[in-house]
Amino acid sequence: MQGIGIENYGERPHLIDVPLPDPGTGEIEVELYAASRNPLDEAVAAGYLAGLGEFRFPLILGFDGAGVVRRLGGGVSEFAAGDRVFGQFWGVPMQFGTFAEATLVQARPALGALRRIPDSVGFEHAAAAPTAAMTAAGALDTSGAKPGDTILILGATGGVGTFAVQEAKARGIRVIAPAHREVSDALRELGVDEVLPSDGALGDALVGLGAIEFAAVLDFAGAADIVEVAAEGVRDGGTVVSTAYGVPDSLRSQNRIVGLDYVLDEKPARLDHLADSLAAGTVRPVITHEIGLEDAARGVAPVNGGLRGKTVIRLR
Repeated sequence: MQGIGIENYGERPHLIDVPLPDPGTGEIEVELYAASRNPLDEAVAAGYLAGLGEFRFPLILGFDGAGVVRRLGGGVSEFAAGDRVFGQFWGVPMQFGTFAEATLVQARPALGALRRIPDSVGFEHAAAAPTAAMTAAGALDTSGAKPGDTILILGATGGVGTFAVQEAKARGIRVIAPAHREVSDALRELGVDEVLPSDGALGDALVGLGAIEFAAVLDFAGAADIVEVAAEGVRDGGTVVSTAYGVPDSLRSQNRIVGLDYVLDEKPARLDHLADSLAAGTVRPVITHEIGLEDAARGVAPVNGGLRGKTVIRLR
């Protein structure tokens, strides 16, 4: 079986051939149709997550994917052969990821989550969504923002940010986001109510908004200096939530607002919510690149001046 992987931490990911064993007790074999990239994949290859879970070599990379259940191990009742499934394929131990023709994973992944793909959703959209969309919804939940509130999203053009915009819109939350002028229309189509220019000082742009106070700032970019400026527009008792460890110490040490980092939690419940949202059409992945397995191994993706969105790897 071909896949993109490494034999040791720190290597450049490359195409490797590995045999896929028969599924053991509690495991399923999935023929993969599509996968998607996340910063999490690069962190694994670099060895930054070596202490989290267990990784075995040779290691096929990739957490997010979608495909069809091919074989079942003993004791599996959650799925049947032929089921279309998607999610975050993060089992323990982890050896066979989603950047491959097929994968082997626990039916209930220890650190991830799997669900059936809604009938109306294709493999590419299902593969593009899990980690980014679940993170977006979780960060929004953590922010405490309610219908009618206004939030500021930093990094709204990226994989997590594009889902966060749609999730907020579905909840009746007003969204403001800084972005380059060429993506303003695309962000408004997603649900951003007001796009601030990002080619100047954010503080000046926020002053131009007048009396608006944010219930929360969601940071998906990780620039602490920008987060600190944005936090000045948050109302007393509001929150700043970062998925990119962008909350500066100055925000953590004061009491006017709450500043915190968010790490994806409650994955099975969040994947259920995502499946419902995809089926209802309230969120959709913004797929900016579709590439094959060989191109993915070379790190090839066309340059795009618009939304960054998600890169999907086609496997069938």
